[in-house]
Amino acid sequence: MQKGDTIGIVAPARSISVLQMKNAIYYVEEKGFKTKFIEGLFEVENQFAGSDLHRATVFNTALKDNEIKAIWCARGGYGCARMIDSIDFELLKKHPKWIAGFSDVTILLNHVLKNQNMACFHSIMPIFMNEKIGDDYQQVMVALDSFLNALQGKFETFDLKSNETIRPQNFEGELIGGNLSVLLSGLGSVSDMDWANKVLFIEDLDEYFYHIDRMFLTLKRSGKLDKLKALVVGSFISMKDHAIPFGQDVKQIIKNHCADYHFPIVFDVNVGHHLENLTLPMGYVAKYQNGFLTFDAL
Repeated sequence: MQKGDTIGIVAPARSISVLQMKNAIYYVEEKGFKTKFIEGLFEVENQFAGSDLHRATVFNTALKDNEIKAIWCARGGYGCARMIDSIDFELLKKHPKWIAGFSDVTILLNHVLKNQNMACFHSIMPIFMNEKIGDDYQQVMVALDSFLNALQGKFETFDLKSNETIRPQNFEGELIGGNLSVLLSGLGSVSDMDWANKVLFIEDLDEYFYHIDRMFLTLKRSGKLDKLKALVVGSFISMKDHAIPFGQDVKQIIKNHCADYHFPIVFDVNVGHHLENLTLPMGYVAKYQNGFLTFDAL
């Protein structure tokens, strides 16, 4: 994409208001891009941005729009899986464009990777630069710049030399993944990726430690981890425990469940549910060499 191109805004999950997006939209337009609110964007049905069919219709409208060069999901929450089967993804072949977002949007990103073989962006969403952030704008602007740079083909170089790494070694493979809970919810579905020989990225928010443990047990028992090239761990924010502690934090859970595998694990990558959420090009080749993570097209 180039400056002057149009980014279409959709809401495939929870409802959204102009007020919750105005700062991000202003920033993106100030940087030279146009934005477009798709008709029906601001519908509300309980916690959702309209009914499942309505949200899918809004998404399909964006897919068909030749002016739009990228579809940017306004927010996550919950709802993408409820409407995904009503999206006409064949429209992407007729009208190619980027799809961007994260968290609940993970299932959309993985579905596009698997079924359309098209790359997409694990990126910040407009709601993260709202009025509540206040003095933390600088961090969000870093994330927004990362997203806008990615749209123009300029991807982050992650300096991970000081990050905790298990079985450190150089690796290379197609980048997949996203929110761990959403990935688990899609196992066995038409949106489930083949993880063999892939570099898996994961992050999550607001889960109990035992939930993370159970999810990794499921991944092990289903064979999803057997042929990974590498595991890249982003932020796990606001994790919870019970009065009687589980006894392990997220890192310990991952280390214990992955102890019998041979793939490298890199922790604390600056992607996920925090303000400085850098953009990852999913479906690109992730290359880790001498502590630096970079990305190339397949």
